[in-house]
Amino acid sequence: MNSNSLLPWALTLLSFAWPIRGAQAPPSALDSPALLPFEQVDLARLEPLWRELTLRVIEQLRDPGFRAFLASRLGPGQTRASLNQLVRDWAETRPEPGHAKFSALLDGLDRDLRREMGLDQTAQAILGLDLVWPPEGPRRIDWSKALFAVRPQAPAPAWVEAYDLEGRMVRLDPETRPGVPVVMVGTDRREAVRAGVEAVNLGLAGAGFNSQHQGADPASPMLCAKLTAIRLAEDQEAWWKDGLEVYALVSGIDPTQAKPNIKLVTLPYLAHDATTYFPNQVLLFWSDFRFGAANIQLWNHGDGTNYQKILAAVLKGVAAAMAAGGAPAFSWIPALADAIVEAMPASWWTDSDTWLDTFYTLERGPSYQDLMGSGQTARITLVPWVLQPQAGPRP
Repeated sequence: MNSNSLLPWALTLLSFAWPIRGAQAPPSALDSPALLPFEQVDLARLEPLWRELTLRVIEQLRDPGFRAFLASRLGPGQTRASLNQLVRDWAETRPEPGHAKFSALLDGLDRDLRREMGLDQTAQAILGLDLVWPPEGPRRIDWSKALFAVRPQAPAPAWVEAYDLEGRMVRLDPETRPGVPVVMVGTDRREAVRAGVEAVNLGLAGAGFNSQHQGADPASPMLCAKLTAIRLAEDQEAWWKDGLEVYALVSGIDPTQAKPNIKLVTLPYLAHDATTYFPNQVLLFWSDFRFGAANIQLWNHGDGTNYQKILAAVLKGVAAAMAAGGAPAFSWIPALADAIVEAMPASWWTDSDTWLDTFYTLERGPSYQDLMGSGQTARITLVPWVLQPQAGPRP
């Protein structure tokens, strides 16, 4: 997406942003020089659009009917909502021309964002509302006190920009937990990870580095490794980051060809550090890896991620690992994990996907109890598991 494709959405969005009484908002997206003089849009420069979306949602919340509608979608046990679906359903409930036009605008903006993030083929909708504080969701939200925040794109912002229902800007301390509910407007991070992992796996498969091997007899039991417990060390994650969105990158050597085999797996339950989760999740199939050994790397999603760039970086790491040539050797396995991390652009160590930890050269057979990763961030329990064959395709 370039500046020419982004600017029409900003123009149209502003045409729907009704005046807000007492508003003390900063200059609009049209006045921001960051949106004009560059050829390739950077996700970090979308903050003006998040601001306009935030103000538009606030304007809708002036309607008691919309407040009740939002309360039915966001609250206890449901801290995330698709902004596209919310506005689309509201437009169907209240069929007024302005509602339908705004819904269509969001769908168009969403398509451009998904394209920019490399998710246009795998994600349905990427715009979202997140109740980021309190993280578990209050029993009842007092919407008169709620704040709507613009998701920061900087990794360490000086403040978090938020607005009350009158459109007045409030600067929240990024280090101090707020005393009122805060809803963040931006991308749906969980959907971004799910779709991103699918996109990268499809790209790896297309390049020949994501293969499934069930052995000579598909009806035979499959040896797996099951993740029964995982815990991340406390790292003082900021309250406004809305928890973690973690995925695993499993890598090893293809059992039949002289090339790596790589798979990404989502860990959607892993939302917070300093918390032990017991997922009982099958993380890898040993028939997919030569020597009965593989690496597991953990990554945390960031809002500035383009998953096609992840794919390119992984392929670059694969090329580096294979550069030595020769027959596949056990030593390829840890070298592959290091090469993937080293291939990631330096800019990723901001608010893009961040490496959390690596478990090198895990082997088929042993049970790993409370195993600490090399980065001293993650602790896992990984146990052998036999998956009995069933009718139908492999899970």
